[in-house]
Amino acid sequence: MNDILFNLPKCLTIRNKESHNEKTSTLTFSLPFEYSIRPGQYFMLWVPGVDEVPISVSGYHGTHISFTICDVGSASRSLNNKGHTELIGLRGPFGNGFEVEYGKNALIVAGGMGIAPLRFLIQCLTSNITSSQRIVLIQGAKTCNDLLFRSEFERLPIETNFCTEDGSYGFKGFASTKMDLLLGDLIQSDFNLEIFACGPEIFLKKVLYVAQKNKIEKNTQICLADRHIRCGFGICGSCFLDDIGLSLCRDGPVFRGSVLLEVTDFGQYGRKSNGLKYQFH
Repeated sequence: MNDILFNLPKCLTIRNKESHNEKTSTLTFSLPFEYSIRPGQYFMLWVPGVDEVPISVSGYHGTHISFTICDVGSASRSLNNKGHTELIGLRGPFGNGFEVEYGKNALIVAGGMGIAPLRFLIQCLTSNITSSQRIVLIQGAKTCNDLLFRSEFERLPIETNFCTEDGSYGFKGFASTKMDLLLGDLIQSDFNLEIFACGPEIFLKKVLYVAQKNKIEKNTQICLADRHIRCGFGICGSCFLDDIGLSLCRDGPVFRGSVLLEVTDFGQYGRKSNGLKYQFH
């Protein structure tokens, strides 16, 4: 059954659409069967007549799957403009997701749209949470209006820390700064700790620096959901990581911090659709 959906686009109807702000919405589809999906994995969403684009899974329950999409290009803009009953092609899941160890304490650090795959991770972790387990979320965004799923997270049995660059809600500053302030105490009180992070790559570079400073980079899993993915099979070369030769689409998008420390272009360069490098600003 998985091979059918993986190799060819399966055209599915949008069952629900939730708009979060003028640029972001969550689309939910009903899948024809259940199968295993790990947080951090992605699907290729095909908009007929427009393009195909990789989107991380932001929620999965039984046969219902959700994708949270920000308007950043023609395909994502077209997806956000779609309504109920319209057809979208899905292929996947692709890539390697987060390694989830239930019962282990977790620090989840999200920057901007990086909260989308981490939302799915939070759903998985809280569905099997124990009385002694701590799940700490640090979510950062530019403004209060960009803190997606905030009310949802506040209802869950997790510790929430919200950050905004303009100070409109919670801590004024970056999520990586808040992580730096909290991590020392978390390590001392919760030795069995795993870090999960996703967001813009410059932000993730700061997250990895904080983890390395506290000697916990091996327990840090980073999802490079912002990097360009084109084919999904690791054959076009547009998403290769320099120095180690791994492809983002096939070997990632989730990597251990200890692996990313070997990548010289991490947090410095991205790649365009033609594979050419460009420097982050």
